[in-house]
Amino acid sequence: MLRQSLFALALLIGGPATAQPFGSGAIPVSSECLVRVTAMPATWLIEGYDPFGTDIPEGTFSVAFTNEGTSECRFKPVFELDQPPFGLSSGSGRQIGYALLSMQDAQDVTPRAGRTQRVLSQSTITLAPAESRTVLYKLVVDPTDVRTSGTYSEDLTIVATDASMKTFGGARLVVGLNVLPSARIGLAGAYTIENGRALVDLGELRAGKAPTPLQLRVKSTGRFELVVTSQNSGKLRLGGTNWFVPYTMAIGDRTLNLLSVERVSGSERGSVSGMIQESALPIEFTIGDVSNRRAGTYSDTILISVSAK
Repeated sequence: MLRQSLFALALLIGGPATAQPFGSGAIPVSSECLVRVTAMPATWLIEGYDPFGTDIPEGTFSVAFTNEGTSECRFKPVFELDQPPFGLSSGSGRQIGYALLSMQDAQDVTPRAGRTQRVLSQSTITLAPAESRTVLYKLVVDPTDVRTSGTYSEDLTIVATDASMKTFGGARLVVGLNVLPSARIGLAGAYTIENGRALVDLGELRAGKAPTPLQLRVKSTGRFELVVTSQNSGKLRLGGTNWFVPYTMAIGDRTLNLLSVERVSGSERGSVSGMIQESALPIEFTIGDVSNRRAGTYSDTILISVSAK
């Protein structure tokens, strides 16, 4: 009886884009109170976010407020949208939600309705002439809104205003998120895990298609490429001997030539599941001639890796 036991399917991974800076400045309203507002940097961009990683897309940035007037200034910082709707955008598709949090008083200052909602608990900044203060802000992006790779951004203005909404100064800035092209793969179906490898048992080897239900699941932010390598170049080998059984492998509608490294391109087709593209590709093994072979366990190791495009 010939048996094939172990296919080691090693699953690897796959991997850019920018925003445009705006300057800072002061908007004079009176010669007595004049606040220069400087966003540091002018573009608040969270770089290199991998939607399949474990990190939260967030970053901390700062704004410096300087009283360039001749009298004391009392104001609250307010963020305003340059143009609705609210949300980070790449120019098409749905916006990505985000939040802006003041680290000074733990207030949510996100301009969801066009500008920061003023609340009594928000701290008032008081500056004497020539005095400066730096306030830290945290930008947190909603990862469940991320669907494809690219750079998403929104133009804002931060202004210093008093209780009557008089403006003493302001600066433009950009908030954004750079999403890396990324992909992940996994298996579904008849396999087990041993020593970190996926093991596929083809049962008693018979010529023809092996009755082993197996799928390769691909999650990606867009296009991807699979690279498939057979350690034994398409042969199930009886360990430590020259005995072998030839076989072929198919992924999706593509039959692979395992004599060399094979590349399989994937498109953005597939079902959109909230944040990413999903593809379920059937894997089939077709066994060749098994006649006049020595009994034993025949095996091969297959490496499948994925890279995002």
